[in-house]
Amino acid sequence: MDDVTAVTVDSYSTLVDVDSQVTVLSEVAGLDPAAAEAVSGTWRTQYLVYSMLANDINAYRPFRDLIDMGLSYALAVHGHEVDAETRDRVRREVYHERLDVFDDVRPGVGRLVDAGYPVFVLSNGDPGMLDHLVEAAGIKDLIGGTVSADEVETYKPNVEIYRHGAARVGAPISEIVHVSGGGMRDVWGAKHAGMKTAWLARPEKRLPRESLGPEPDAVVESLGEVADRLA
Repeated sequence: MDDVTAVTVDSYSTLVDVDSQVTVLSEVAGLDPAAAEAVSGTWRTQYLVYSMLANDINAYRPFRDLIDMGLSYALAVHGHEVDAETRDRVRREVYHERLDVFDDVRPGVGRLVDAGYPVFVLSNGDPGMLDHLVEAAGIKDLIGGTVSADEVETYKPNVEIYRHGAARVGAPISEIVHVSGGGMRDVWGAKHAGMKTAWLARPEKRLPRESLGPEPDAVVESLGEVADRLA
């Protein structure tokens, strides 16, 4: 990846793992393991669907609201009646109390910064969520800042958020590499907007490689490997 002057990284599933959804649904909402697994899968899928629909119908809501709505839908569609207070506790446990930071995050971000690349978090998360995430990840002193979809009221993979991110970073969009784990939707959006991209496919979390959108410029297994590729 040539001519890179800055790096943006996604947040959830890239810096932190949110797979505690299943455990929390069992412990807090009282679902058996199979039911918790089913609800968890629908939950994440649904709030991502809501984010893309919000773009299309001009119905922006803060990301935390979409997470709440996705959870309500997932519980209802699988036939579980869970009160609002319990649902709120489930969301807080997963996205606040039990953020599981990947081991390579601080060392990898540190290597990128030491190599001269400013690093920003570019996320659908609202500002309060991102403030907590960077504190939990221990990278507040390393990154140049966070860029939230809330600033433009537009969610990934719309090109507007990536262009806004480039403006916030202060670099030409073609000189930024965006790093994202999990599914490839974010990679496709960033690539379509004009960024270079690295798909972070950690061996323990690797999802199937998808083919709808453009190929990433690199496939890596850790944030440190991004630094290796840039070197």
